[in-house]
Amino acid sequence: MLSKHYGTLNFTCLEMKDTDNSAEALSAPQELVQMVLSKAWKEGIEVAGENALETYGTKGYNQILLNARPNGVNHNGKPKLRMYGFTYLRLSDTVFQENNFELFKKFVRKMHADQDYCGDAEKYGHEIVPLKTPNSHLTVEDIADAAQPSAAFKWDTETDMKVDG
Repeated sequence: MLSKHYGTLNFTCLEMKDTDNSAEALSAPQELVQMVLSKAWKEGIEVAGENALETYGTKGYNQILLNARPNGVNHNGKPKLRMYGFTYLRLSDTVFQENNFELFKKFVRKMHADQDYCGDAEKYGHEIVPLKTPNSHLTVEDIADAAQPSAAFKWDTETDMKVDG
């Protein structure tokens, strides 16, 4: 449906790892993120994301960075797999404490792949617009085919843009 209407998929829990929960929880947020984002990318859908929990440490920031660019920064152009945008949720006073704020600033810079500030909005891809008229070349069979399970893309084991390294 998103592909048909040129929509963007916004997914949550980008800061979470499978090891964050006990085995009894039967929860695998890291695996879920990889499966959902991979499927969207395979279908040519833009992907955005957000954190589900309050996040202000290296572990969460590094996991978000990994999910934003699962195969790292491409120094020869845009990475093949990359997020269109990220919304930082649960902003609290804790983030603005001195050490946490310095780390948050590093995280924001790493989300921009250590590039300097650019005030020219024209250089940031494309604007967000209302959903467009349906993509008429997609058939019901195309949509049914896209709904079939498929394996996730290969993710690096850790980000190449760590906030602590």
